[in-house]
Amino acid sequence: MSETKIMKRKILIIGLVLALGGGLNIRALMASAGKPDLDVTPRDADVEVKEKPALKPDPREQKIPMSDAVSTWGYYGVPPESPDRKRLCYALFPKPIDLKSKEKYDVNPARLWVCNIDGTGHRMLFEGKSPVHNGMEQSWVDNKRIVFCSDETTYIINADTGKIEYGPLKGFDPGHYARDGKVLLRTSRKAVPKKRGLYEFDIATGKMRLVMAHSKKISHMQYSPDGQKILFKVQLSGSRTKRLGMVNIDGSSQKIFPGRKPMHFQWFDDQSFFGYALHDVMGVSLKKYRIRELYRWDLDGKIVEYLAGYGCHGATRKDGKYYVGESWYGSNPIKFKLYARGNHNPLRTIFSHRFAGVTWRNGGRHHVNPSFSRDGMRIYYTKAVNKNTTHAFSYGLTGLVSPMK
Repeated sequence: MSETKIMKRKILIIGLVLALGGGLNIRALMASAGKPDLDVTPRDADVEVKEKPALKPDPREQKIPMSDAVSTWGYYGVPPESPDRKRLCYALFPKPIDLKSKEKYDVNPARLWVCNIDGTGHRMLFEGKSPVHNGMEQSWVDNKRIVFCSDETTYIINADTGKIEYGPLKGFDPGHYARDGKVLLRTSRKAVPKKRGLYEFDIATGKMRLVMAHSKKISHMQYSPDGQKILFKVQLSGSRTKRLGMVNIDGSSQKIFPGRKPMHFQWFDDQSFFGYALHDVMGVSLKKYRIRELYRWDLDGKIVEYLAGYGCHGATRKDGKYYVGESWYGSNPIKFKLYARGNHNPLRTIFSHRFAGVTWRNGGRHHVNPSFSRDGMRIYYTKAVNKNTTHAFSYGLTGLVSPMK
C-alpha cells in the first residue's frame, strides 16, 4: 500500500474516532473522504440552529419595506428599480409562511407594493396570492407600469393610479423583464384557450402574439440586450433534464443546447450568456472547470470565460465588472459574496446567516435573488432575518467598487 493511501486511511480512522467521541456528522466525514459532492439536493436545510444575537448593523444595508412581514424582490438578476431610478417595487406576504408544507412552491396571500427609491412613500397596489419564491414575479415595464403575476395570472398595473391597465391574462406567467414596452409570457399549468408556448405582449397595441409553440413547460424567459433573441428554460418530452433554449424574436432559429442548462443563466451581452457550472452542464469538464462557479458561454454553447467564484443565484453589474451570489442549495450557513470579474476569491462577504430552513426548505424557498442597481452602485437581495422571515434589502457599494463609466 502506498504512503498516500496509508495516510488517508489514518486520517479517516482518526476522524471517525473524533466523530464518535465528539458528536460530529460521520456521514459527512465519510463523504468528504471520497469524490466531490455534486448533488444539488439540500442536505442540511432542516437542521435546527439556535438564533444568535443580531450582529452589529451594517451601515451599508437598508431594509426597504416598513412592515416586518415576509418581503421579497422578484427574479434574480432583475433590478427592482424603475428605469428612471425613482421607485422600487416589491412583494409582501402578510401571513406567516408554513415552512412544514410539502408543496415546493406553496401559494400564500401576497401584496404588490411600491415605494420611493430611498425607502419612503410606501403604497400597496394589489392584493393577490403567490409563492414566495420569486415574489410576485414583479418588474417594471416603464417608469409608470409594473408587470406581475398572481395565481398564474399576469397583470400590468399603473403604479401612479393603481389601475390595472392590462389583464387579467389568465393562465400566463411573465418572463424576467420587459423590453421596449413588450413583455414575454408563457402558458402556465392552468388551462388557457391559446396554444401552449412562448408569447410576447405589446402594451402599445394591447395585443399578444405567439413566438414559439411548445407543449412542455417553458420558464425563465429573457430578452437579449438588443431584443433580437430569447433565452428560456425548457424540459423536453421523455427527459427530466432541464435544458437551455434559444429562439429569435420572430420565432425562427429555435435551438436547444445539449446537456443541462447552466444554473440560473442570464444574458451577458448579445453574443453570450453566463451561469453556474455543474458536472453535467454543457461544455463542463471536471478536470478543467470549477463546479458551482460562474462562467460565460458563447451562443454555440462553448465556455469562453471564467467570471467569478462560488455561488448559486447570481447577478452581474451592467458593465460586467462585478458579480454577486450566495452559497449553493442546502448550504448552512448561507454566505452572500461580492466578486470582481475573473476572481475566485470574493471582495467581501455581504452577509452570512444560518436560517437555512426558510431559505431552502419546501414551503419557504425564500431565495436571495440578487440584482445590481441600474447605476451599479447598490445591490438588492432577499435575506432571512430569523427562522421564519425574510426581508427585501439594499446594500450600498460606494468605496467597494469603481463607478460605472
